[in-house]
Amino acid sequence: MFPFTTEQKIFNINGVEIGGLPYERPIVLVSSIFYSNHAIVQDSQAGIFDEQKALELLKKEESLSTQTGVPRFIDVIGDTSEALIRYIEFITSHTDAPILVDSSSQKVRIEVIKHFMGNNLSSRLIYNSITDDFAEEELDCLKNAKIKNAIVLAFNMKAIKPERKLELLKSKLLPAATSVGIENILIDMGVVDVASISWISLAIREIKQALGYPVGCAPANALYDWKKVKEFGKKAFYASAAIVLGTIRWFGADFCLYGPIENASWVYPALASVDGLIAYGARLQGKRPISKEHPLYKIF
Repeated sequence: MFPFTTEQKIFNINGVEIGGLPYERPIVLVSSIFYSNHAIVQDSQAGIFDEQKALELLKKEESLSTQTGVPRFIDVIGDTSEALIRYIEFITSHTDAPILVDSSSQKVRIEVIKHFMGNNLSSRLIYNSITDDFAEEELDCLKNAKIKNAIVLAFNMKAIKPERKLELLKSKLLPAATSVGIENILIDMGVVDVASISWISLAIREIKQALGYPVGCAPANALYDWKKVKEFGKKAFYASAAIVLGTIRWFGADFCLYGPIENASWVYPALASVDGLIAYGARLQGKRPISKEHPLYKIF
């Protein structure tokens, strides 16, 4: 299954391995916390939140990760540098998971990276993300802070189809990331809407074959704005969303930003099921997962 002829890169970020051939290790699921209008946030500017509820969400996801064998990263989102620093410090004190440093503001991301420069937490941080409109100040910051982990977003309005994404990566984004010392590069395909996930899935397959890097995407915003399927009710939405997330995994996605951490209860079993099927299918070729902690052995 998935006969990639290009050698697949495998990265270890704070104990979580990502990349390689799909039957070897499961997809990495990435939850979002402290996102816009998250109910547990009381002051998004200062980073004040309900710590008990946040801890409950983290522990629930941790339990699901252990039960299913599907590893996790945590996408920590902040409106200000003050808030994002507080959030990251809280998350790192309660989990061992790698953390995405995320904000819609490039300025905020830079300030947070500078804050953690030289800190022993920096090896757990994944910069999210280097985009087509990156600034030299941003690249200089990543270089000076010796950040080794980053997501590269292979998207602009001209790079919708797989071949254009590959061109953008080769000509601009990968040279930028490698020039500042990023070693563990994760490629995000960029999702426009639910329908575009079909093209994204094809792009995942093509770019893993062409470059060998871990590849994934963030279907979350598109999924939760999917108004037409929501008209059929919650159960229909969850079933449809699970199929969409499963589709990107069938095409080889190494990671998936699935959205609000509250949805872990249905996302983890769904993706564990897909990974179990992929690994079981690989048995026909005499291939096995690298660990007994794989979902194949956890849920089947």
